[in-house]
Amino acid sequence: MGKKKYYVVKAGAKVGIFNNWPECQASVKGYKGAVFKGFETKIEALEWQNSKERVPEDFNGNYKADELAESLNVDFDVYTDGSYQNGKYSYGYAFIKDGQVVFESNGVGEDLEAAKMRNVAGEIAAVQHAVERAKTLDVRIRIYHDYSGISLWVSGDWQAKNKLTQAYVTFMREHQGLYEFKKVAGHSGDQFNDYVDRLAKEALGISTK
Repeated sequence: MGKKKYYVVKAGAKVGIFNNWPECQASVKGYKGAVFKGFETKIEALEWQNSKERVPEDFNGNYKADELAESLNVDFDVYTDGSYQNGKYSYGYAFIKDGQVVFESNGVGEDLEAAKMRNVAGEIAAVQHAVERAKTLDVRIRIYHDYSGISLWVSGDWQAKNKLTQAYVTFMREHQGLYEFKKVAGHSGDQFNDYVDRLAKEALGISTK
């Protein structure tokens, strides 16, 4: 399945063809009875826009904010996490496909100023490294995170008050269209959330046994 480059909104706050997901999302998120669909080519988008079909093949109902990411076509689910110990922070992330880890990475952060945010610095680093990897691969990802600020800073629901979070927001907004967020509960038995938690800890030599 190819990457969606065009989005048609037939029912939303604003209708028409959008060439990026953030604009489409702004039109349909929270809109009761929203009808939209993504396409790889503009020709396909125009054909569906002009057709009588109103309801997408894979959608029947209203999108809720916490379910919106599930409607997207993504190439990989990516779990991210961070850790901290003795003045150092670390990150870990894993690309998941069909329930299997296909790529993983971890490391230790080197920004002394960022380290003041302890494990949150690692959470941010994990997401940024994952997005950079997605950009290199030219894929779209769904980012699973257990710290609320990861998505709320980007959405503007939380104010980015320091240089680290402000730089993070700038970076993520520059890469909109490559990712969507999905919040998960930390230490709740989620297989892959626990997996990347171990990755982050292992980068610092923290025992996970």
